[in-house]
Amino acid sequence: MQSYNGDRVRKAFAAFCTSYRRINYRRLVSPAFALVICGLLLIALQHMSRGINYHLVSRQLLSIAPDRWLAALGATVLSYFALVARDAIGLRHVSAKIPQSLLWIGAIAGSALGNAAGFGALTGGAVRCRVYGAVGVTPAQVGRLTVFTSVSLAMALLLVSALGAAWGTEPLAAMMHTAPGTLMTGSAVVLAALAAVTGWCGRRTTQLRPRWNRRIVLDVPSRADLIAQLALGVVDVVGAAAALWVFLPHANVSFVSFLAVYSGSLLLGMLGHTPGGVGVFESAMVFALGSDVNAPALVAGLLAYRVIYFGLPLMVSAGVMAGFEGRALGRHLRLRRVAGLSQLAPLFLCIITFLAGSMLVVSSATPAFARRLAILSHLVPLWALESSQLLSGVLGVLLLFVARGLLRRLDAAWWLTFGLTALSLALSVIKGLAFVEAGVLASLLILLACTRRRFSRRSSLFAERFTAGWFVSVAIVLICAAWVMFFAYRNIPYKNDLWWQFAFDERASRSLRAMLAASLFAAAFALWQLLRPAAGRFVCPSSKDLSDAVQIIRLQERSDAGLAMMGDKSFLFSDSRQAFLMFAKHGRTWAALHDPVGPRSEWPELIQKFVRLAHSHGGRAAFYQVRADALPLYLDSGLTLMKLGEEARVTLDAFDLDGPKRSSLRYALRRAERDGCTTEIIDAANIPEHLDILRSISDSWLNAHAGREKSFSVAAFSEAYLAAQSVMIVRQQGVPVAFTTFMTTDLNVEATIGVMRHLPQASPYVMDYLFVTLALHLKHVGYRSLSLGVAPFSGVEPMPLGSPLHQLGSMVWRFGGRFYNFQGLRAFKGKFQPGWEPRYLAVSGWVSALVTLVDLSILAGGRRS
Repeated sequence: MQSYNGDRVRKAFAAFCTSYRRINYRRLVSPAFALVICGLLLIALQHMSRGINYHLVSRQLLSIAPDRWLAALGATVLSYFALVARDAIGLRHVSAKIPQSLLWIGAIAGSALGNAAGFGALTGGAVRCRVYGAVGVTPAQVGRLTVFTSVSLAMALLLVSALGAAWGTEPLAAMMHTAPGTLMTGSAVVLAALAAVTGWCGRRTTQLRPRWNRRIVLDVPSRADLIAQLALGVVDVVGAAAALWVFLPHANVSFVSFLAVYSGSLLLGMLGHTPGGVGVFESAMVFALGSDVNAPALVAGLLAYRVIYFGLPLMVSAGVMAGFEGRALGRHLRLRRVAGLSQLAPLFLCIITFLAGSMLVVSSATPAFARRLAILSHLVPLWALESSQLLSGVLGVLLLFVARGLLRRLDAAWWLTFGLTALSLALSVIKGLAFVEAGVLASLLILLACTRRRFSRRSSLFAERFTAGWFVSVAIVLICAAWVMFFAYRNIPYKNDLWWQFAFDERASRSLRAMLAASLFAAAFALWQLLRPAAGRFVCPSSKDLSDAVQIIRLQERSDAGLAMMGDKSFLFSDSRQAFLMFAKHGRTWAALHDPVGPRSEWPELIQKFVRLAHSHGGRAAFYQVRADALPLYLDSGLTLMKLGEEARVTLDAFDLDGPKRSSLRYALRRAERDGCTTEIIDAANIPEHLDILRSISDSWLNAHAGREKSFSVAAFSEAYLAAQSVMIVRQQGVPVAFTTFMTTDLNVEATIGVMRHLPQASPYVMDYLFVTLALHLKHVGYRSLSLGVAPFSGVEPMPLGSPLHQLGSMVWRFGGRFYNFQGLRAFKGKFQPGWEPRYLAVSGWVSALVTLVDLSILAGGRRS
């Protein structure tokens, strides 16, 4: 065992070294730059926050009066009104017309997402592409619109900064620690440059090709459009600044000077491309206003401003996108072709889930309010309080990673996010009566419930590797949370005893343990992602592999091996290429269908080879529908066995229609003949000329059953597969009404039923008639047996000493009839008096078997990964 584990470690390390050599280092530039910027910002904040007390900031935040929240909300609405008008001017600039409702949705949602995700021009432009594209606006037009509005906003910020500096030079120079003459000169230069650019524009929009690159086309807006954009940009900036200004009631600075500082800080935040300028904007504001505004009030105001101006529009936008589910909102707004809008919901939910996870991590690292802890001390035991804060941080980290699955619309990500959010909602109350946090989580739950149908992709949640950028984003959240924790507890001296102090008022100890648990969990997850082997992907067999497999199939007795010719399974050949396994993959399950095909002497090597292949990719090996005589080979490989059911095999030598047990078959045969049924055998050479008839019967059968083609262990209708089979077709009054394919080999020993289809209007006895006639035909030409397929969970009876897997199978057999007619299928096949041969599932561990059964059902539905 030690040698085996050592081999696995060495292989994992070798795989990691190989992947390390193949790293595209250019992809690491942006994440590395983000880490550097984060570090520099935290250093700056650490220097500027020396005189700021965390608890004073918390009290200032809680003491903000409701009327100030309402005033900030009104200023935010004004700013977003101007933002929508700016988009309207931009659409006129690119000669595009859209409904007013789409204009409001695209402008607000695009800006909200751009502020939350960073790189606002790109992320906001992507949202506008989806929203405006619903009415025919091209991506090129959206790109021109985005450039125009972004450049004009930067010009508006320069204009406001320059006017504010010119209006109040003396106080602003004192705040900026700059000479008044220098500030006035800079303002004059900026105003002159803006005036020159405006005067340079003509009456109409024109296009300019720079001399250095004639392939680039630059839009030069008309003077009227540019002036309108600048005016609306000023209104936008004034409204946004007012949303922050109302949270600073004791500021010793005029609104004009504040507006100049705000515009300059916002421009620096735009250049930094951080989400909403976070960090850069706050650092600039604290640097400029730190001596004129009470520091705790300024920090509390900045936090409240982030909530009202950035958080609220993001939640509203996500709610609007969720409202398009079912197109109810689209009908209310009289919009058509809104399917693309609801597809934006996963993107918004991804951002909100990531922010919710960040909130949980930071919340677990910061102290709860003492009064609320005093209330909790009478309601919950200490262990519940301690464990809830510890677990909340870990769940927050897990949400940071699960958010990526929401972006990819995975159903597993939706379920996990919903469960984690619901659990975190309960923990937020237990750990400190965090009602605001609970409100955010409850809103996320509502959004998730409204958008359930958007997350329909079935795939392994963590199958694909996370990008370096995602790991860096999680690391930045943890670094910032750690900084906030040390900021909150900067007056508490660190001692080793802090780790082991458990009491309701030991908030620092709780935060320290929660932060350590969150960081260790994130590090362990990241290390697992980096060191785990590649998951591997399903690959369709090559023409040579398929040809070699056909040759092996023809030279052995097992006719069900013909399922390999469907082409929906990969092949693993033995070293001699005289035997093979057919398999498919979903998630971590590598499922081989049946026993190996070929000489039995090759089977042990091939089974071990497949197990090693699955384990080398971090997966589980499973062998589906294996026979009893091969079970020792799977037990020797360390696999666990579960009985899946029994295969019905008709012994043709003893098959006839005599005796009372076959009376129902004789009756079905006579009734079908009375209805005018006849049969015809079509060999493989003549299949192509009958394909249209067979396809029409198959399509009618699928439509009548509201189903679709299966795969993997079930024969499906495909031209390539049918061309390698023989077909028995039933005609009723000369019209084809039913058929079945049957697989055989060159040894003419056994045959297996393949595709079975019939028209809804065919005789009710047509399938009994078809099977009876086929069995008699095969008996006549010398075949010894006919397989009617497996009856799932047949023969799995409850046993007192049965394994958990056996008990599960017996429960499915007894109580699963509500979902699938297991016993009815066995009864139908039992009419032919077959012999019942057991079939098994071989997999590593009974817990893995449960997941494997789910993956096998997905594989049968046609999905691969």
